[in-house]
Amino acid sequence: MRGIARRIRSSFGIGSSRMAIRSQLAWYWRWVLNLLMMLVVAGVVWWLVQNSYRITGFNVDEAKQQIISLTEESQRLKRELEAAKGTLTERDRQLQIEKAAQTELARNVAQLQDENASIKEDLGFLRKLMSSGAIPEGIAVSDFKVEREGRTNEYRYHMIITQGGQRKQDFKGRVQLVARVAQGTSSTTLTIPDSAQPEAASTFEFRFYHKLEGRFSVPEGGELKSIDVRVLAVPGGQVKLSRTINVQ
Repeated sequence: MRGIARRIRSSFGIGSSRMAIRSQLAWYWRWVLNLLMMLVVAGVVWWLVQNSYRITGFNVDEAKQQIISLTEESQRLKRELEAAKGTLTERDRQLQIEKAAQTELARNVAQLQDENASIKEDLGFLRKLMSSGAIPEGIAVSDFKVEREGRTNEYRYHMIITQGGQRKQDFKGRVQLVARVAQGTSSTTLTIPDSAQPEAASTFEFRFYHKLEGRFSVPEGGELKSIDVRVLAVPGGQVKLSRTINVQ
């Protein structure tokens, strides 16, 4: 019985609880330890970052060299592109100049062809006139033509003035045209060239023949009926020839 009572007292008495005694660090030592652990972890992370390229087989220096090489290549290509643009611009400018020159040349060729055809026509007329011996004495007008320029009120005239006979000296004069224009029930006259133009601007001088051509316009709605051709001597204004030509 005594043994049982002793066990009960040992279980429910004051000496029943077991106690453990442990040593406790001060708070600042704990902070020091935590800081050291953080430094160790940071060092490990830094080492992993710095050596990750080696671990994965990536070379930083080689990558930097490739970047420098690519940058230089890009700059070289940009310079070549700018040079190509400059060359293209220069060639385009030269092409435009050549096109303009070709256009001007074609215009000059067409003009020369027209002048050549006109000269051949005049020479043919003069040869025919010379061979027939029909050149009249003094001043004469031959091959006079008046043509409308398209459907406008513009007209173009052409004539050859000849001098027959002994031709002791050159003839100096000018031509005056008087156009009669009908406008409805009324009519009007136009003098070509008009009085406002200086006399010297229309004066010519020749020994055998002189080709004369020009343009004039009539009022809108007007209808050209006839033209008087007058050859005047300069100076003095003496009428050497007067001829009327009906247009219609």
